[in-house]
Amino acid sequence: MILIVGGAFQGKRDFAARRFMASSEGNPGEGAAGKDGFADGREVSWEVFCKAKYACGLHSMIWRKLKAGQDGEELEKVMARQLVEGCPDRILIMDEIGCGIVPADAFERQYRELAGRIGCKLAAEADEVWRVAAGIGKRLRREKVRLPPTHR
Repeated sequence: MILIVGGAFQGKRDFAARRFMASSEGNPGEGAAGKDGFADGREVSWEVFCKAKYACGLHSMIWRKLKAGQDGEELEKVMARQLVEGCPDRILIMDEIGCGIVPADAFERQYRELAGRIGCKLAAEADEVWRVAAGIGKRLRREKVRLPPTHR
C-alpha cells in the first residue's frame, strides 16, 4: 500500500494520478466514484472504499462513520486492518487534519484524534508514505515498519 498525506487542496490526488496511476495496470476498483478512478470517502460505501485500488478521502470516511454513531474505539481497531487486507496494493489518500487549533467541539476533537491514530497505523503498514504540499510529493518512507502486536 502507498499512503499519501497532506493538507486539504494540496494536490494529493493529482500527484497520485501522475506518479502512480499512469504506469499502473488493472481495475481502479469496483464502483470507483470519480471520473479519475478514485473511490472518494465522501461518496462511496465502506465496502467499495475498502476494495478500491485508488481511494481518497479516508478522513471523510472516518467522519461519516463517526457521525453515523459508530464507536470510535471499534473503528480504530478495525479500519486500518480492513483497508490493508481489502486491497494490499492500494493507493490511499487522506488529509492531514491534526494541525492547527484544537477544536472546541468534542465530536470534532474525537474525529481529529481518531483520524490521526488510524493514519499512524496505516503509515506503519504502508510500503511507501508520501507527503504532498503544493502538488509536490516528498517520500517520507519507502520501507515497511512492523509494529508489535500491542500497537496494532
